[in-house]
Amino acid sequence: MMDTDILGMLEDIGRSSVARLSPAVMITGDSAVSRRAAILRAIRGTVLPRRLEFTAANGACLALEVNSSRVTDVFQVPDGPTPDFETETRDALVEKLAQLVSDIANAPAPLELMSGKPDSALEADDVGLTFSEIENACAAIDISAEPIVSVVPDIDAPEEDEPSTVEDRPANLAQKFFDHAGRFATGRMLIDGTSNAALACEGSCQPSQDMHPDQEVLARFVADLAGWENDSQDEFDSPHLIVMRPSGGKGAGMAVLSDSDQIAVAVHDARKLGAVVNLWTSLQGVAE
Repeated sequence: MMDTDILGMLEDIGRSSVARLSPAVMITGDSAVSRRAAILRAIRGTVLPRRLEFTAANGACLALEVNSSRVTDVFQVPDGPTPDFETETRDALVEKLAQLVSDIANAPAPLELMSGKPDSALEADDVGLTFSEIENACAAIDISAEPIVSVVPDIDAPEEDEPSTVEDRPANLAQKFFDHAGRFATGRMLIDGTSNAALACEGSCQPSQDMHPDQEVLARFVADLAGWENDSQDEFDSPHLIVMRPSGGKGAGMAVLSDSDQIAVAVHDARKLGAVVNLWTSLQGVAE
């Protein structure tokens, strides 16, 4: 390549480059087949030891340890048990990994890739599963080549002919949001807006964890939220979903749903905003 060609190429790169506010990279592809191919390319293109995390819009995540185009471990899977590289046979691991790659590719788009350093140094004899083995096993698994239009997660439909007693009435949106937010939230709370009491606390919002507020903070939060709703009632219809994200899109975010006399709070990774919005959209559809 001539020097002038190199300078021209660098100029084009500089002109087209834009700053990224998040370390996550979007996996391109309108169909599950194209996204699976992109995942395989990411594995093949990883030379140094890295931890690759593929996260779908519904919060499903596949986290792999990759080195020299070989998968040496699996840390997190979208569903079910994690493959055990210590006890399972090589053939079984290849088959399971191909299915996991296909499953995350088939999950609701968009799909994000986060690359980071592995948690620990690799062992000298940790050769892992080769890219060719994984690619061949994936080729034997059929997934849709058509674009997936719906990205709404599965939500239980309301039952018909509900009894009229208070105890048997369907839960309001805040209760439903709290229940289903467990798919992506690291911590969640359900608050009684009348008594300012925490009805339920899970994950990092439990009393023994750092995200659990004391009663004074909780009462002030409910009062501030009520004031905001009163100020905005002429502009927005209830219920409300309020989303707070850190600057730059990295770190913990918070989603707050206020409905009737209850408030649901979900603390989540900022990268999982798509899962929050999808759940909110789904719950509105159920309510209608």
